Amino acid sequence: MQNFLLKSLVKRVKNQDMSAFPLVFDEFKKLISFYAAKLHYEDASSELTLFLIELMYNIRLSKFPDDDGDDLKRYIAVSIKNRYITLLTARAKSQSLCENLLEGCCGCNEELDDRFCFAQGMEQLNKMQKIIVIYHFVYGYSIAEIAARFNISRQAVNKTKNQALVILREALQNYEAYFV
Repeated sequence: MQNFLLKSLVKRVKNQDMSAFPLVFDEFKKLISFYAAKLHYEDASSELTLFLIELMYNIRLSKFPDDDGDDLKRYIAVSIKNRYITLLTARAKSQSLCENLLEGCCGCNEELDDRFCFAQGMEQLNKMQKIIVIYHFVYGYSIAEIAARFNISRQAVNKTKNQALVILREALQNYEAYFV
């Protein structure tokens, strides 16, 4: 799709004309499906589609010429790929969180339902501990990014994160001791 056509469709979406969205989506449907399949989880396609919508609202169309080129299409495709990489990284971090927590348990049972254990542990955290664990391990935010977002020091974020990890490890050990 050429810049001038894609640009006009994105402008329509930005102006709340969602009848133009299916036309834009059709242009990127295969790419979204490809990356969603590589992510291996149910909501991946929805997350990438929502990202496309957000991207259309936030994109500065003045950066792209009104010509027959495909700069805008390539920009959107690269942005979707980058979002895929971000989601993949966040997913890997959340999976490694459970592995890291189980590492501290002695004699962990492989049949142990990790998700249930994790949910039980999360219930024991206070609000800020939950937020920091989720932002850091699920969404992939760095300690500095979390500190800036909540206007607190990096040391405070690290301390809260470490306290949360201790609570989660203890919860897993207690769960294992009780059920194993």
